[in-house]
Amino acid sequence: MAIEFAGEFTVATPRDEAYAVLSETQNFAPLLPSYKSHELKDDGSVDVNIKVGVGKIRGTASINLTLDESEAPLHAKYVGKGSVMGGVFNLISEFNLEELGPEETRVTWRGELVMFGKLVSLAGGMLKPIANRDINRLITAIQIALGGEEPEEVAEPRAGWMLRLLAWIRRLFSRGARHAEN
Repeated sequence: MAIEFAGEFTVATPRDEAYAVLSETQNFAPLLPSYKSHELKDDGSVDVNIKVGVGKIRGTASINLTLDESEAPLHAKYVGKGSVMGGVFNLISEFNLEELGPEETRVTWRGELVMFGKLVSLAGGMLKPIANRDINRLITAIQIALGGEEPEEVAEPRAGWMLRLLAWIRRLFSRGARHAEN
């Protein structure tokens, strides 16, 4: 299963500073959605662990990320190979930076995620929306790390989190009321 993604955004950050975030694996890795940990390797790559979940199935994905291409301050490209819950995947993610002014940079990004194995056969069509959600979270995290403002569409998942919290509180109180009756 292959998923392609692309887009662009503008931040009020000098291109050199934006490039420093996007081209240093130790700066880039913690921006991944559900980031758990990373370890720098002697070969310059980074092993990254992120929490993942499809439905009720939860686990950890391990990714080995390498900065494959780097042209300061214009371009950075990562390649990654990883494993997750009985499946494997390859990842390509690249960023092109255009200076719009001394304090403004346009970041054009594109990538591809190719998944194989048991997870693809079990989860099938659920993977694409989850991957798109996580890609959007990554791009939002990059925008914020580069000093940009949080896009408005991020508010919706937070609202979902708040609704789940309220539902949990209601269940908690309803259990307490049932115990009090007994």
